[in-house]
Amino acid sequence: MTRLTDEERFTFDLQGFLVRRGVLSAAELRAVNAEIDAQGYPAPDDTIMGQRFSGFLGAVSAPTATSLMDHDAVIDVVLEVNGSNARLDHSYGIYMAPGTQGLWVHGGGNPFDPAQYYEVKQGRIHCGLIGVQWALVDHPIGGGGFCCIPGSHKANFVRPQTIDYGHPLITEVPLVAGDVVFFTEAITHGTLAWNQPYERRSLFFKYSPGNSAYNAGSPIEAERITRLTHRQQALCQVPSVAHHRPVQEA
Repeated sequence: MTRLTDEERFTFDLQGFLVRRGVLSAAELRAVNAEIDAQGYPAPDDTIMGQRFSGFLGAVSAPTATSLMDHDAVIDVVLEVNGSNARLDHSYGIYMAPGTQGLWVHGGGNPFDPAQYYEVKQGRIHCGLIGVQWALVDHPIGGGGFCCIPGSHKANFVRPQTIDYGHPLITEVPLVAGDVVFFTEAITHGTLAWNQPYERRSLFFKYSPGNSAYNAGSPIEAERITRLTHRQQALCQVPSVAHHRPVQEA
């Protein structure tokens, strides 16, 4: 079980995102990519929804991909910033064909969004929604993929429309296959056009406090719940103020 170090906590609070490098082994990467292939998804197109896939969570044919939900390298961050009753709000994958456009720049600390807030109270970080992206292929600098405006989760002013792709404040976050990046959804972020000769692949898991929901519905089909571990089942509870079943770290 990993723990947020003081340096990681400072970095996440300062930037609004944090990268842990080399979390997945080559064997694990091969397994996850093979499991995605086994789902039989159609080829990605150039639309946002045509670049997303789901339905792998809890699938008999996707045990390694499902295990990322509460991987030991991420659960400590989730429980620290979302609380002991954290829940998985939703998950999906992104695959992009070479030369396709990504997602527009969105989010930011202002205007305040009660479903995606970021604040620090009494020495503890609190997030309304945190994104965890697993890189399944290399995302080199200049290649495209996740980008953001570091520190914008604390912005006191609305982002001017002149600050968009191409602006020097937009920062590309390079990743190597097996890396995982955490980001508060309060940060201004987006997806750059994919410029690599191979398909982009990432899995996203979005977590919220137990009493909050960004996405309607359950993060997993009901019939698949029994295939999960007790900790994973706790993460998939419905949002409730009386969200009484804490997620155990181990």
